[in-house]
Amino acid sequence: MLLAHRLKSALICALAAFALLGAGNAFAAEEEVFEVRNIGVDVKAETAAEARAQALREAEQKAFETMLARLTLRQDRPNIPSLSRADIAGYVRDFSVAQEKASSVRYIARLNYRFKPEPIRQLLRAYNVPFAETSSKPMLVLPVFERAANVVLWDEPNPWRLAWQQRDAPDGLVPLIVPIGDLNDIVTIGAADALAGSSLKLATLTDRYAATGSIVAHLNLTVEASTISLLRPFDPIPVEARSAILIQLSGEDMPAFMARAVDDTVSRINELWKRRNLIFNVGTGVLAVTVPIGGLGDWLQIKKQLAGIGIIRHTEIVLLSREQVRVNVHFAGGAEQLTTALEQANLSLLQESGEWLVMPIGAFQPPKG
Repeated sequence: MLLAHRLKSALICALAAFALLGAGNAFAAEEEVFEVRNIGVDVKAETAAEARAQALREAEQKAFETMLARLTLRQDRPNIPSLSRADIAGYVRDFSVAQEKASSVRYIARLNYRFKPEPIRQLLRAYNVPFAETSSKPMLVLPVFERAANVVLWDEPNPWRLAWQQRDAPDGLVPLIVPIGDLNDIVTIGAADALAGSSLKLATLTDRYAATGSIVAHLNLTVEASTISLLRPFDPIPVEARSAILIQLSGEDMPAFMARAVDDTVSRINELWKRRNLIFNVGTGVLAVTVPIGGLGDWLQIKKQLAGIGIIRHTEIVLLSREQVRVNVHFAGGAEQLTTALEQANLSLLQESGEWLVMPIGAFQPPKG
């Protein structure tokens, strides 16, 4: 009995210590979502000091707007009032300079900003603006270009793929990877198979880049207007969001048009993701779940994964045994958002005989009864 008591005490101490580590992981996950990187500024003024001060003001404003655009739908942003510089400063945790260059009258820099998660959430809730804060796993984008019935993916010229490769660092919740187009990629899949949605070939390419899925972005360039269609074989995109029409502006050259088309498509992909993961102003829910384990190491790993999920506010251990841990999970949003967020952390939420289970994706379910 004494030995069992000591083992139980040691286990509880280990879990308590890991709870602190898990909290750190949660903060790390939040910082990734609430951090805006690579904000570029280029300002001239009468002195270098004035140029730098003005550049920092502009960068802070731009970073704040980028943050709100990342979390919210385009249609809801007009509901957020314009804030003064002093108000915006209150939401900034800190900033850092990635690159800078200055002369006597000019300041050029790229800056990174970190924002305070809870005040940002409170701001959006105050104006009844739904938001998403769950990042997707990386997605692979295959830019298929068509002009005058000539369809290419890897062949040149493909200004559409070039524009994707040259785009700036992403600001959204969906990390997008563009294949490099080496010999392995070329022999794996061609333009026709990509447009046909060849599941096996797309899956092979997706696995090569360690992505969770693929999106075929098909640009059909015509004189009057161009059509950009999205195809995702493993997760059908709603019909109304599959295609968009883009018109080349007067005086806009082809590289500028392609860059704008990429920005529009990236925005559309992020809007689709956010719509599936919106958190409305409904407070925090709680779900009692059971985590089957084979030992303490299993639980520590899953605890770490749970701590890295932004919409999970905190967890409470209700029962601990050698075979399972019962936990109350407090989270923002609904069950669908929680399921999606767990999947991005490689965890699945299953229901077995009326009981909710959380386990690693691909793990065997326990036998019924």
